[in-house]
Amino acid sequence: MSMLPAGAAIWPNLIQQSEQWFKARAGRATASQFSRIITTVRGELSVARRDYIHELLGQRNAPYEVPKFSGSFWTDRGNELEAEARAMFCADMGVKVDQVGFVTHERWGHVVGSSPDGLILNAGAALYVAGIEIKALMAKNHVAIWDNGTMPDDYKQQVHGALAVTGLPCWWFMSYHPAMRPFYQKIERNAYTDKLADALDAFVVEYGAVSEKLGPKLRPLENDQPL
Repeated sequence: MSMLPAGAAIWPNLIQQSEQWFKARAGRATASQFSRIITTVRGELSVARRDYIHELLGQRNAPYEVPKFSGSFWTDRGNELEAEARAMFCADMGVKVDQVGFVTHERWGHVVGSSPDGLILNAGAALYVAGIEIKALMAKNHVAIWDNGTMPDDYKQQVHGALAVTGLPCWWFMSYHPAMRPFYQKIERNAYTDKLADALDAFVVEYGAVSEKLGPKLRPLENDQPL
């Protein structure tokens, strides 16, 4: 029995940032890139989606070029602090959070997915009831979130995309800085989640059409033929 709603599938034995994880994601649209598919405010298809399709087809045809993100000071720091933040969330909320590598959904033929920072278990530890997105930010950005009192729009597509892919009813956004109190916000499924899901429908159709059109041209010739 799946611990997620019907249609969603957790890829087993995948550890985020591992070689197998990068291979699983290659050629698949992922929630962290959904801002290239749908706009933030109106929830319309983004003009950047064609470039993203080209990138995904490049990953499928030349997987050895898929970048293994080397990070920066802030991304490395975020990765180091994520486990600390997740432990604090569990303690503050009194819940258990599982780590999974990758989730896809049959609605989109498992060609779009999400890599949650955690999935929250119900009291009986039998089902997932929510997810969590953790951002370990610079001090000034963490302060700005407290000042604005809401999750920045920069993460809107990623969080609502995770809701769409997993089928879960809500997602927690957490801004974490070790020197300050964490910021928590519960994000519910809403009309934007539905718009994003519809945009993914259209994107997958377009992705498939471009793949079918360009597939024969992108595949290398087995034998060079004389002109």
